[in-house]
Amino acid sequence: MKSYSDFIDRIFRAENLLAKLTPSEPLDWELPRRIREADDATIAGEKAIASAAHFALVRGGLLYAADALDPAHRIFQDAHSDLGSYWHGMMHRREGDFENARYWFRRAGAQPFFATLHGDASEVSADMAKQSTWDPYLFTGQCEQARHGADELVSEMVKLQRLEFEAIFDYCWQKSCGGDL
Repeated sequence: MKSYSDFIDRIFRAENLLAKLTPSEPLDWELPRRIREADDATIAGEKAIASAAHFALVRGGLLYAADALDPAHRIFQDAHSDLGSYWHGMMHRREGDFENARYWFRRAGAQPFFATLHGDASEVSADMAKQSTWDPYLFTGQCEQARHGADELVSEMVKLQRLEFEAIFDYCWQKSCGGDL
């Protein structure tokens, strides 16, 4: 994973980050509290915040990664953009609300990070490699199968979940703080 601010890099070093497809509670109760209480300057580090709307998604993404789905949901629900809708779909998928996830993915449409994500996902998943671009519906369907007993899919889905997170988080970071990492 790329390097961001010291605060974010410490969050991303947490053990078992994004290891569950449908978490029932936060990874560590202290982690979401630290994310919620951190001011924007702490999260951004030395970067200037160029887009408050995208920066809110960065904070939501940190909560999402820490399995704090309720506070992440509130942030994504308030983001009235295609990118916010995509995060919203990801969040519902992790809640196990697959139909609602699909609804939000339809609202979001294709995203600018899909090409990069598809390339990375194709190295992990033969099914994704057969697609012409990243397919959130295929991924959601496979997560749904894993949730309902297709245990052989879990390991691959966890890897894809991590790749999807990294792609959208990095995109939001670039939009919110601008420039290269």
